Amino acid sequence: MRILATSRQHLGLSHGFERLIVVAPLDPAGSGAELFIERAGAVSPAFDARAWRQAVVEICRHLDGVPLAIELAAARTTSLTPADIAGRLDDHLRLLAKGRRAGAERHRTLRAAVQWSYDLLGPSARRLFQRLSVFVGPFDLATAETVAADPEIPAAEVGDLLSDLAERSMLVVEPDPFSGRFRLLETMRQFAAGELAKSGSADQVAGRHARWCLGQATRIQRLLAGPDEIEGAARLDELWPSYRAAFEWACAVGDRHLAYALVRPVVVEIVRRGRTEIGDWVEHVLAMTPTGETELILFGLSWAAQRYKLAQDPGGYERLAGRYGEPDHPLAHHARAAVYQDFAGLARWAAPAISWLRQRGEDDLAEQFEIDVGAALLFSGQVREGDATVAALVDRYRGHGPPTLLHLSLILLGYSSSVQGRPDRADQLFAEAAAVQVPERTQSPGRSIEARTAFGRGQRSRAFRILSSYIDELIGTGNMQAICVTCVEFVNMMVQADRLQDAALMLGHLDKTAPYWATQVAEARRTIAAARIAPDHEPGGLDDHQALEHMRRVLDQLAADRSQA
Repeated sequence: MRILATSRQHLGLSHGFERLIVVAPLDPAGSGAELFIERAGAVSPAFDARAWRQAVVEICRHLDGVPLAIELAAARTTSLTPADIAGRLDDHLRLLAKGRRAGAERHRTLRAAVQWSYDLLGPSARRLFQRLSVFVGPFDLATAETVAADPEIPAAEVGDLLSDLAERSMLVVEPDPFSGRFRLLETMRQFAAGELAKSGSADQVAGRHARWCLGQATRIQRLLAGPDEIEGAARLDELWPSYRAAFEWACAVGDRHLAYALVRPVVVEIVRRGRTEIGDWVEHVLAMTPTGETELILFGLSWAAQRYKLAQDPGGYERLAGRYGEPDHPLAHHARAAVYQDFAGLARWAAPAISWLRQRGEDDLAEQFEIDVGAALLFSGQVREGDATVAALVDRYRGHGPPTLLHLSLILLGYSSSVQGRPDRADQLFAEAAAVQVPERTQSPGRSIEARTAFGRGQRSRAFRILSSYIDELIGTGNMQAICVTCVEFVNMMVQADRLQDAALMLGHLDKTAPYWATQVAEARRTIAAARIAPDHEPGGLDDHQALEHMRRVLDQLAADRSQA
């Protein structure tokens, strides 16, 4: 005889009479969404599954694919739309406190289901479960021992308690590229956090967690600054949810020094991977900083400037500088020059800013500004000096990394060769840059160069799709600084595709926002002029977002036309 039983933990039968089959969470976009749609249709006959599909998938993702949670959320469609439900999932337990599900009392609300499991735990397991709620993301045994152990939970017992929680399905064990990891499903984490708050130990545990996060970030910083940058970026992605929680706690308790310490190791990611959230953090630190703490203000202005440079938003930087003042310091002058793409100012202030950083041992920050020197020289017409500066950086980064700066330096040399009328050399450098492996989401004009290469090989439809995809990325990250290279490729493609009005419109935008790229579109300009088409035929022109959206529409239309031809 065989008996199939569902349970949150094994029955403990001996002699091999019990076989465990772990039931994984439902796929949010697959079986999870189908369960939601089925249950929602049962309570709301007018429920439009097709219209709400995206919101339903988002709900199931937030609920970690837990069937009971999905069923209870679906029951709320009698009074809330899926979009309303998705917007209220920061507190799963309150939103799903009322259900219309038959069965045992412990299955009628999500809180009751979790409470029933929690009540079965011993005192030490309950205490550990509470303390684990500070981890928004995954953690390993050593981390749990560091953060969650205390005199009542000796570190030696943490491993056994974690196993007990996992066996009771209150903790999940998941694969990880680096080592074994545990994770609390969000519903469990929210419940545990509530119990931790009741215990009065929340700030004590959060402080230990924040200091642990800082230690992790310090190790990640060393990886990001060297040849192992890809690993560093992957580890930061894994840490990010808990890291965000640590920073928010530091701000909540008003500890500006801890908040700064958490921002400092990862601040280069504003530029390298477009983590604009770190830009928000920088401004939070500034808001907590007294007027007299000049070095903290310099740090804040310098890295907020990198964010406003990417967004091409000098007005945002001016408002920030107006609130906190600009010290008479190379870093502050460099920040202003960066925001305004003032190449003469960058050439003047980058060297003393870099020297000041290196004297303080902040070499990773100095490296991020080194490339500004070469770019400033190249774009201000000092090609020989710029090439020599960037070539020296290429040699340095080949041996010591990080790969992102090697990749970008090679691209910069490639553009320089292109400007000098050496297309073969430019193609060689671009190909070398493309061969450098960089972390995912690295901000680079590499996709626009890839589109150029495809177009030159006659693969026009592919080139249009690549450039359109790159524009999607720029809009998604708010990286308006890269619109210049996008305009260059678009203008040259449109001239050859006989779309001269579209080419002229974007040529006008390029002349307005980045005139130093003029040599890259010289032939296209002659063709447009010969056709007597005005470079800018819209009153006032387009802003950066409008320009990107216009280019994307045209590229998508051309790609579709060619696929149907």
